Amino acid sequence: MSRRLRILAGALAILVLPVSPATAHRGDLASWVDPMIGTWPPGFVSPGPVLPHGMVGLGPDTEGPVNYGGYYRHNALVTGFSHTHMSTGGVQGGQVPMMPITGEPAAGDLSDAYWTQPVPAYSSPADDATEVAEVGYYAVLLARYGVRAELTATRRAGMHRYSFPPGEDSAVVLHAGRDLKGLIAARLVRVDAQTITGSVDVTRPDHTLFFAARFDRPVAAVTTMDGRPVGIGESVAGSGAGAVVRFDAGGTVQAKVGISHVDAAGALGNVDAEIPGWSFDDVRAQARAAWNSALGSIEIEGGTAADRISFTTALYHAQTFPNLASDVDGRYRGGDGVVRSGARPHYSSFALWDSYRGQNQLLAVIDPEAYRDMVASMLDLHRTTGSLPRWQLAHINTGSMSGDPVLPFIAEAWCRGLVDESIAHELYDAMWSLASSRSAEYLDLGYLPVPQPSNPFDLIDGGPRETGTTLEFGVAEFALALVADATGRTADRDVLLGRSTGYRHLLDPETRWIRPRDASGAWADPFAPELGYGFQEGTSWQYSWLAMHDLRGLIDRMGGDDEVRRRLDAFFSFPGAAAAPVLVPKAQNQATLFGIAYYGNQYAPGNEHDLEAPFVYSYAGAPWKTQAVARAAASLYTPTIDGLPGNDDLGALSGWLVWTMLGLYPMTPGAPLYVTASPVFERAVVHRPGRSDLVIEAPGASPAAKYVASATLGGAPLGRAWLTEDELDGATLRLRMSEVPSVGWGADHPAAPPSLSTHATSSFGCRP
Repeated sequence: MSRRLRILAGALAILVLPVSPATAHRGDLASWVDPMIGTWPPGFVSPGPVLPHGMVGLGPDTEGPVNYGGYYRHNALVTGFSHTHMSTGGVQGGQVPMMPITGEPAAGDLSDAYWTQPVPAYSSPADDATEVAEVGYYAVLLARYGVRAELTATRRAGMHRYSFPPGEDSAVVLHAGRDLKGLIAARLVRVDAQTITGSVDVTRPDHTLFFAARFDRPVAAVTTMDGRPVGIGESVAGSGAGAVVRFDAGGTVQAKVGISHVDAAGALGNVDAEIPGWSFDDVRAQARAAWNSALGSIEIEGGTAADRISFTTALYHAQTFPNLASDVDGRYRGGDGVVRSGARPHYSSFALWDSYRGQNQLLAVIDPEAYRDMVASMLDLHRTTGSLPRWQLAHINTGSMSGDPVLPFIAEAWCRGLVDESIAHELYDAMWSLASSRSAEYLDLGYLPVPQPSNPFDLIDGGPRETGTTLEFGVAEFALALVADATGRTADRDVLLGRSTGYRHLLDPETRWIRPRDASGAWADPFAPELGYGFQEGTSWQYSWLAMHDLRGLIDRMGGDDEVRRRLDAFFSFPGAAAAPVLVPKAQNQATLFGIAYYGNQYAPGNEHDLEAPFVYSYAGAPWKTQAVARAAASLYTPTIDGLPGNDDLGALSGWLVWTMLGLYPMTPGAPLYVTASPVFERAVVHRPGRSDLVIEAPGASPAAKYVASATLGGAPLGRAWLTEDELDGATLRLRMSEVPSVGWGADHPAAPPSLSTHATSSFGCRP
């Protein structure tokens, strides 16, 4: 049986095993995490060791043309163990790879034969049966050399332990001039008998990453890749530059490798501060302990073993990013490239277009101090570049994707009281400046126009994306309106609320779909909601729900509750998806070719643009359908290597799953407001540092009992399918579950969640 089949068979065996409350609390929480989940396409997840929000993401790299995250187990060769990995929809990371070998490194590159990207000839097959991936630890035997490689990590450094076979010439290839994208410029300096430092010039986005490596054994010799000796104090530089660090035969070699965005001294300082000794096992134990603390932010009882693995792994993935970007001494590189120093940690790796549909809210609730620091880091980027980030890597705002998703990110902090008074005025000005930078055309028309399609191919390849961007702007402007309202800026609030309804200009009264429109006001013609013209990575079917702050207004303009429920039924293949979880949602999701092609009318949770759609039913008088469809969508996340429906985008999909399995979903970006759904666990406690716990009880919850029959909050009856975060302070939400839908619970209009068309901004739970 192949390795993949063994994993799938094992997962199926645990799918329905119940977990008792006693079992749920026994042992360490890290044992419920499976780092292999999502390592099969299209997850792009690395199984290597990383700490919560760690700067270092250590792990194995394998060859492959669409190897965005660096690792697919079905690939034939391991090319090295590098120190940066990212779960994104494009190739990123793989910097500072190291590879233990015996003998001389084979010269050349396999791309000269049939590989489509650089693959060093010294690469090795892995012995799959020896592979171990655990929280804070990864190990595998390199079959070509008989070397067992083990990895663990701290926040800013990685530790390697290589066990070489006896009698073989031992070496480590430090191939700094190569990452996942190919060959890059690099510099290495042999500092002393056991230390090498250097830097690499990362491309797209262009920036410099520094590193420092210390070895625990005396180095017999260091040579260039082609065998030229490198003495102490000497350097190697150039595209593809690397060094072969040679040791006496056999035995174990350990290496400590730190990285820095500042300089080589910072990388060396990170190593020495975080791994002062040479006990690999101590570092491994500390990594596991750090994750047990982070995973303890949410306690769960009940559910199946598969549920617990999927949930805990999602909680792990959601807390892996954003990443630290400052050294142990407080130094970091600002957006202008200048090195600065600060008392608080500095962060980067913000996938903001993706994260505002669940991950932001999760981090703000369970790790408010880190979230404060992340917001402060964003303000620092504004100070040094004049702009807040949209999609940030290192100290670079890449500007990827669309809209202004940083505004909901900051609003999540503001509405929960997490913004420091010392920066509040400056931060608001930065947000207002961003929202005020709209084009004159947008301000005049109320939407971003899209030219008429010039030929049929425009309709197929997607063309411009401004229709979707208009919707993104509306979500962001409403989030800022909440902040303006909470801080007494009523004039700003009113301007922003008016602009946040730009979707109304794009909702065609004839087709009742969000439809591209040109500058003259004419609707795009021809038009079909199944095509992606005017949208980024999606169609009108997927984007038309992107008005989470005014769904009542959207529903009315689409034709009312009955029409919207009919559309949603088609979108989710309801009731098929509810009756056949995993199978129907998976077929729908794969129709997008894992997020590569968007055609048709299917729900596509492999990307983030329609993650909110299951919860729209609750605004259209059918919360019971939200409960059924949310459960079906969550079933796509399985405890298998293909257990993610798309690339995780730095934890965005995982953040969505955590909330959905808890049975509460933060529907309105920026607002601490939740739509109730279908809890998977019988009891969950979300610990909120500095505040009371969020407690959700759902006795009897099971794969069959997925419907809410009735609810109480703090013992009092609750007849609506939503509540604010403050309402949960000290009050347990108890949902009585049933195998039979309760069609009437929460279904009437007064019980529907707040919408701008029907509620004041104060109803959305933002703290004044």
